[in-house]
Amino acid sequence: MLALERNCTIPLQNTQSKAIPRQSTTVLLLIITTEMTPRMILSAVLLAATATSCIAFVLPTGKTVQPPTKTTTKRESTTRLDAALLPSVVTHLSPPLRNTIILSTAASAVAISIYKNHKKKGLPDSAFSEPLPEGTLGCPILGNIDFYTNQGSVETGPGDFFRRQAAKVKNKNIFRYMAFGRPIVMLSGMKNVKQAFNLEFKKIRTTTTLKKFTELFGGESMLFVNEQDRHQYMRRLVGQAMTPEKINLAMPALVASASQQIDQLTMEEPVTMEKVLTNFTLDVAWRQILGLDLKDDEINEFYEAVDNWIGGIVDLRTLLMPNIKHTKAGKGSAYLVSKIERKMDQLERDGPDGSTMSAMYFARDEEDPSKRLSRDEVVSNALLLILAGSETAASTLTVTALAMGLHKDVLKKLKDEQLAMIAKRGTEEMTREMIEKDCPYLDAVIKETMRIKPLGTTGAMRVAEETIVVDGKQIPKGNAVVFNIYLTHEGDPAVKEDNNAHMDIVKGFKPERWLNDSTKPTEYMPFGFGPRYCLGANLAMAEMKVFLALLARRVDFNLVNMSPDNVTWKKASIIPKPADGAVVALASLS
Repeated sequence: MLALERNCTIPLQNTQSKAIPRQSTTVLLLIITTEMTPRMILSAVLLAATATSCIAFVLPTGKTVQPPTKTTTKRESTTRLDAALLPSVVTHLSPPLRNTIILSTAASAVAISIYKNHKKKGLPDSAFSEPLPEGTLGCPILGNIDFYTNQGSVETGPGDFFRRQAAKVKNKNIFRYMAFGRPIVMLSGMKNVKQAFNLEFKKIRTTTTLKKFTELFGGESMLFVNEQDRHQYMRRLVGQAMTPEKINLAMPALVASASQQIDQLTMEEPVTMEKVLTNFTLDVAWRQILGLDLKDDEINEFYEAVDNWIGGIVDLRTLLMPNIKHTKAGKGSAYLVSKIERKMDQLERDGPDGSTMSAMYFARDEEDPSKRLSRDEVVSNALLLILAGSETAASTLTVTALAMGLHKDVLKKLKDEQLAMIAKRGTEEMTREMIEKDCPYLDAVIKETMRIKPLGTTGAMRVAEETIVVDGKQIPKGNAVVFNIYLTHEGDPAVKEDNNAHMDIVKGFKPERWLNDSTKPTEYMPFGFGPRYCLGANLAMAEMKVFLALLARRVDFNLVNMSPDNVTWKKASIIPKPADGAVVALASLS
């Protein structure tokens, strides 16, 4: 073990190992890329590669590595990094060892400058008497190792790192840790969240760690706008596509998408609800958000493009490429942008069509009707809606399916509510007004799911542009600030139970709590908080309600793998998801 400082150790790999775990490589990538441009990263790696040519590498047996004498074939050369950029002694090492040496040397070359840049940010602001929040910053440069290597658990899902950190401090509502070379202050509890995030655009601003993220996911969207006036202007225009009237117009498309997915279910074999629900939300994306008219043979192409594109968000190798155009994520992005561009041409030619993108494209600023979103802004915000809507809604619905399987009474109550609405209205049609006024239990089921299993990690990172004070603790200028939705829900005094039973999908899933003011949660923020509150919340709620209502009407099912005594979760996901994707066997289908 190599000790970097007290309470900070990193396991070294045995030199006889044939492969270096991906996590180790990921950590090194995170070190060398903190606030670095791709050109800086490439320069550091090339510098490191040159430096390694002066080192004599010795095998565990004590023998010096000798360049092989075997002539390399053309086929073999294409699978190796033996371009003229790398010294020959480096190219003859095994790929895992070579890559680790290059990355390690690059890390050493840039770590000092990064450390100097961030060291001062871990110190208190002497102009303030308030102390820093509790918590450890872990190792120099790296920060808290568990942040990279042990983020989630099968018992609770993603975000377990933050729950462990909170358990170590006296005040769970504010503590600090370090990741990506920057001290970060974690806030929870509505009081703290409001105190800090009401300062958005004034004293804190959104930041991104990797610049390629903006290129891949649309740099002109609301997500990356840091000027308050421009952000408000953009929300006004995009918001015109999210009004109750626009959602009501979208209902036929939502019903069609949900019905199509349920029609494809079969009683012959188990069904993985995660796959069904992902297809449903992607169907909503092309049918309603973008307003495309895809043929049967084009739908799978769209699914694959979105999957590859979103996959780039969790693939550092993609985000660190000097040119992402030829990666899967880059090609997926290009495919979507081309679809959006052609759709805008069609809208310009044929006029509005009721899609979400149509409403954005033709939106005019109420304060100045001459202003409208640019084509780049329409593209970026359409991508944002796909990114935010497909993954999160599908995951929440998957957890709801699991809860319905664990609590058969919940599914029965949903069925009864739907039958009562049909009898009352005299029709099986579904409008937004119907699901809002006649389906309180449906609303409660979704809210309870989002209470227990919200966003697994943190909201978008902000940086304090000047020192602020929250809950009696100072957050120095330059420190990052994030909120944790799970910890906020966990600490809600209105629902708090011993041993956190209120956050357990088996013991704590009680939709009825939402039907009475005396039991209703008071600390609840599944769609975020403040000026960046999720603008697509109404659309997300509508599509989830439509699917669950139709599912309850037509399907009865039983869980195949999970039971009250056996519930496990995927360690890594944006919204927690059951480990098996909620596999069910249909008991009835109509």
